[in-house]
Amino acid sequence: MASASDKNEHLSPAYWIQLWLAGETGWHHDRINEHLLSHWSSLGVAPGSKVFVPLCGKSRDMVWLVEHGYSVVGVEISPKAVQEFFFEQQLTPVVSTQGEFESYRAPGFHLLCGDIFKLTSGDLDGISAVYDRASLVALNRPQRQRYARLLVEISPPATTMLLVSMDYPETEMQGPPHSVPEAEVSELFADSFSIIKLHTLELLKDSDRYSDRGLSRMSEQIFRLDRG
Repeated sequence: MASASDKNEHLSPAYWIQLWLAGETGWHHDRINEHLLSHWSSLGVAPGSKVFVPLCGKSRDMVWLVEHGYSVVGVEISPKAVQEFFFEQQLTPVVSTQGEFESYRAPGFHLLCGDIFKLTSGDLDGISAVYDRASLVALNRPQRQRYARLLVEISPPATTMLLVSMDYPETEMQGPPHSVPEAEVSELFADSFSIIKLHTLELLKDSDRYSDRGLSRMSEQIFRLDRG
């Protein structure tokens, strides 16, 4: 198991794979994310479009997207998460090799198992949108900078994105999830995307999540990003 220092500084693929193997997946929710339900329609993504879900785990949000007429391309480092997703959805995927990834395909779903930083534009060919609920906040600051550069490099023009971020005093809690306030979201993406803040949810006031962490404040901030 990775040490506390590894958790904060490296967040290596091995770290996430081990968490999935150990069942330490507190970020995984069985319910559909409330921000997806509330704000996805405001992006105006046409039904039939392909949606990229980074660090997708076995999220049921992908099922919601497919049920609402979209197809999903996900990337996930943990083979266990990918295999459990298809088992839980009672789907038998076609498994093959695609570049640096193990590819799992079933109607509506294409999950790539491997390191997100090895994605190429070909892997995301034809996507219209990105749904990031827990990817940016899972990464440390150097990785966030690398992730933002990657999205700029490989996402097609006119891509739109629904991004859920978090904001809390970093001195009060060690991530992940990391605090990525609005100023950093702008720093990471404003050169290539227009950014609109759609909503702020005050977690300590409006939710019982993280109430035991001793935080003075914590919010989720939901953004729409549009690539020009």
